[in-house]
Amino acid sequence: MPVDINALRQERAKKYDALTAILDGATGGMTADQQTAFNAAEKAVQELDETIKAAERAQALRASRAVPSNTTTADDNRPADRVPATAAEKDEPGIGLARYTRAIVAAKGNLEQAHSWAAAQFGESNPVVLDLAAAMQTNDLGGGGIFVPERLSAEMIPLLYPRTVIRRKSRSVPLVGGTDTIPTVEKGINAYYIGEGDDITTDEPSFGAINFKEREIASLVPLSNKLLRLGRAGPAAAGVDKYVRDMMVDGFAQAEDTAFYRGAGTGAAPKGLVRFILASAKFNATGGQTPTAVQIDSDTRKMILALSLASIPMIDPAWLMHDRVFLFLQDLRDSNGNKVYPSLSEPTPTFRGYPVERFNRIPVNLSDGTNSDCTEIAFGDFSFSMVADSYQLRIDASDTASYKQGNTLVSAYSKNQTLIRGLAGHDYGVSRQAAFTLLQNCRWGS
Repeated sequence: MPVDINALRQERAKKYDALTAILDGATGGMTADQQTAFNAAEKAVQELDETIKAAERAQALRASRAVPSNTTTADDNRPADRVPATAAEKDEPGIGLARYTRAIVAAKGNLEQAHSWAAAQFGESNPVVLDLAAAMQTNDLGGGGIFVPERLSAEMIPLLYPRTVIRRKSRSVPLVGGTDTIPTVEKGINAYYIGEGDDITTDEPSFGAINFKEREIASLVPLSNKLLRLGRAGPAAAGVDKYVRDMMVDGFAQAEDTAFYRGAGTGAAPKGLVRFILASAKFNATGGQTPTAVQIDSDTRKMILALSLASIPMIDPAWLMHDRVFLFLQDLRDSNGNKVYPSLSEPTPTFRGYPVERFNRIPVNLSDGTNSDCTEIAFGDFSFSMVADSYQLRIDASDTASYKQGNTLVSAYSKNQTLIRGLAGHDYGVSRQAAFTLLQNCRWGS
């Protein structure tokens, strides 16, 4: 019986939580009983890590030696007409994932039929067909979705970069086993010149840590059943593959950017960038809806100065602005009709010497207690912004489920659609909180 890798990861997360709970309770040093419990928990985590690695290697080996089956197609009981094996062509990133997904949808979650369908459409030697053969031994749709091979899951991450802001600007690190702790340095060690016979000045660095925990994100893609049938071969199939891929990527990108920027960090959502910013680095905007250039410069000067005083190296600095603010600043003119900030009209816009990201995931309906048309401007060094990815993706499908379109609940069955759900795991963190600042209660351009 194949090992359930997902169950192992969940068990590993529980053991890790138990380990950290012991550490949190050990104020002033661990007792003998706490040390014994800690050692046992640590050993359990290490053993599970080894088991997970071995199971992943076994899964990869099963994929490489998988033998195609002679099962029937999802559409009827006749053996599928096989496509002759041809030399493998390099597909666009994400196409393999789309084909893997389409096969599962066409077979209504039956992996054996999905394998047969894919073999008929893409050829016996296609990597997706081999992946499905391996999945037949390791997956169960009823157990929370079908795991996508890591090689296909990993293709999703680069596709997200051009469609996101926070992920694209952040450093990416792997999230192994569902949890991880990454040490950080809030204040580094200084160097000093010394003379002969002088004592060396000592300085203590200030350390911290980011505790990453896998957060599950879901992307829902309604797919027309007619489109699925029409796109089973030829040029139409390539179009459907790209459609499925792009819809899944867009779904993940929109949800990610929203959560990574302003997620509360409670429940299932990650803690977003705004929640990491120190209270002392948050400033209130002045000037109401139509601030003067003097007011704008004064407000944003505070933000730049806050990072300067914190000795932030500004390796990858950037402003985050909603288009409402960006366009207001871009159009602002002096008494002679000249643009106050002409650099915002450049192909790569800058503001006060630093790059600008136009980011419409920033809300424009925040309240300052009196007005409900407020927004925010964030500024910081994104070399301290981090996204942790598990590189695990699960998919499932249903033609009877419902989904929301605006405020309306839509039935996939009544619309002759199949609803594809992609599930992935990640978390977000900031390795130096003083590296970011926020201008809040901003009504500029409203």
